[in-house]
Amino acid sequence: MDLRRAFLSAMVKFLKLPLPLLLSVGRALSRRLWNRWRREEIAGIISAGIVMVAIVALGKLLEPLQKSVLAAVVIANLKGMFMQVCDVPRLWRQNKTDAVIWVFTCVASIILGLDLGLLAGLVFGLLTVVLRIQFPSWSSLGIIPTTDIYKSTKNYKNVEEPEGVKILRFSSPIFYGNVDGFKKCIKSTVGFDAIRVYNKRMKALRKIRKLIQKGQLRATKNGIISNAGSANSAFEPDEDIGDPEELDVPTKEIEIRVDWNSELPVKVNVPKVPIHSLVLDCGAISFLDVVGVRSLRVVVKEFQRIDVNVYFASLQDHVIEKLEKCGFFSDNIRKDIFFLTVHDAVLHLQNQVKSREGQDSILEMITLIQDCKDPLELMEAELIEEELDVQNEAMRRLAS
Repeated sequence: MDLRRAFLSAMVKFLKLPLPLLLSVGRALSRRLWNRWRREEIAGIISAGIVMVAIVALGKLLEPLQKSVLAAVVIANLKGMFMQVCDVPRLWRQNKTDAVIWVFTCVASIILGLDLGLLAGLVFGLLTVVLRIQFPSWSSLGIIPTTDIYKSTKNYKNVEEPEGVKILRFSSPIFYGNVDGFKKCIKSTVGFDAIRVYNKRMKALRKIRKLIQKGQLRATKNGIISNAGSANSAFEPDEDIGDPEELDVPTKEIEIRVDWNSELPVKVNVPKVPIHSLVLDCGAISFLDVVGVRSLRVVVKEFQRIDVNVYFASLQDHVIEKLEKCGFFSDNIRKDIFFLTVHDAVLHLQNQVKSREGQDSILEMITLIQDCKDPLELMEAELIEEELDVQNEAMRRLAS
């Protein structure tokens, strides 16, 4: 009963107060009721009722006032919002996109009105999101020496790129809206266009075949030899020739493997490909759509045609499941191109290079042994035979 009487007396006193004081007291009343009754719903309903009664009662008193007075009241209440204009330079330094959205929404609200201005600001904000997705952030990575940390080669000076390997970090989902941007990022990272390189190589091969058919070039065991007798080491046959004495090889029966980084015997400007592998850091890729999966598949095939392997690192599990559902894998694209981290992929590539160098050295040694016509001198075997002869002679002397 005491609380009820105190509450009713407070309501009667509050109704006699002006509107600003009434609002502040209403908020204080809500906190007081919350502290006493611990019921937020009741406190909110009572406070809202008091505010509603005050507005209805005082609305008639404000009706005869001039619009300038009402405008002054509105501006006084919106003073805090107008003072936020001073924060625009700071917001511009922090994030230029958010600053542009704020200025656009403010100007639109002044010109079009509050409702249309806010709607225009919302649409403009969504447009900036679409544009930012269209032009995602990416970076070419390098390793910090003696560590397994990879950082951007543009922002850090002491990072080193692995020899023959390019690493690309793409920080955006891959879908139909930014597929073209993804391909441009790859071209900028590797420094060449895989499709253009392939077309140039095919053009050079067609010219080489024509020269061989005309007799200006000959396919031999050691490569391609012109009529002048100058050998071009850029070309090697894929298959070994059975008879070493026969140098001329029919062109239709053999395919020529070309070292495209060497000098070519035809006048075709084939772009150099200084890498053998491309590693994609996909840790920031949150989702893929069907178009994105197809684009990844096309990129892998384009690089495989020019003898550049593509590897993926840090892919999330649900992204790999999406690749499986969309038919990304095939005989040429297997799961062994996926690695847990970028460093694991780089270590795998370095081990592959070392194993190839070891195989090349073994093949070179075997070739030297086959080309050597003199019999090999086995010095150790001769020494052992001499020691045995000395021992046999000593035994014969003892027996006699």
